[in-house]
Amino acid sequence: MFHSNARYYRVNRRDLVYLKFILEAYEGLALLSTIEREGAIVRIAYPHFAEGDVADLMRAMAGEINLSEVPRPEGYQDGLPDIPVRKVAIDA
Repeated sequence: MFHSNARYYRVNRRDLVYLKFILEAYEGLALLSTIEREGAIVRIAYPHFAEGDVADLMRAMAGEINLSEVPRPEGYQDGLPDIPVRKVAIDA
């Protein structure tokens, strides 16, 4: 298990499905949670070791959709879960 970090983004509601689709394509890289529907604020949680990859991906996404990083919403308690890492057995 790895402890996770999170970043928060405001995204146009019509782009939420596309953003979720792209993040899911990078299986295990990050988890998207909508934390404020009215303002379309999402939380992107990711393991510490993936911070650079997530930052690069989100910068690229900001070039395609209306996406901007925002501070954690006031009063939001972020109980970040540990992100499980799958171990794959390799037959020798």
